[in-house]
Amino acid sequence: MNNYVVTILDTTGIQSYIFTSNRLRENIGASYLVKEATNNWVKDHLEKLGVPKHRQSDPITSSGLIAELVYAGGGNAILLFKSLENARQFTHHLSKQILEQAPGINLVATHKEFDWGESLYRVVQGLIDNELEKEKRARIPSVPLLGLGITASCNSTQLVAVDTSADYVKVDEEDTYLISLETQAKLKAVSVKHGEPANRAGETHLNF
Repeated sequence: MNNYVVTILDTTGIQSYIFTSNRLRENIGASYLVKEATNNWVKDHLEKLGVPKHRQSDPITSSGLIAELVYAGGGNAILLFKSLENARQFTHHLSKQILEQAPGINLVATHKEFDWGESLYRVVQGLIDNELEKEKRARIPSVPLLGLGITASCNSTQLVAVDTSADYVKVDEEDTYLISLETQAKLKAVSVKHGEPANRAGETHLNF
């Protein structure tokens, strides 16, 4: 028997994350972060597990690699691993990066061991229809600490403000306003001072 593990990643609440505010700059930054989290960051962590980027789509059955990227994009990703340990290690590191660099994005991950003789399509479809939906329903929404004592709120998310937009938005473009960690991450993605990675990527999609 040739046992493998299929892993499905899904981000929930994408539209609410992207359109928390009506500021286009924040919307673009949020869209970019969603794309990074389920595409480039996925590929980066596969590379850290020893799977070169130029070979991540090589068949796991013949490449000798421990993982294969089946699909990544649109807030979702499907991967194959040779063991459940590899799958969990990958998910752990990706989740940590999302928490640190894209607060507010909710990642749901589910794994299933299967025999290669089974239909991969049926295994994936069953995982999506059953385990993944169950994980989404069972997931306890994170309740961010709204501050202790006297605090100020972010204009966009109403979460605790940790900074102002002054370092990320040109003063003559928009009045300075209070921002939370989530909004800060979105603005960094389009800020000239921080390399404006979203603008340089050249592929920002708001139609999730």
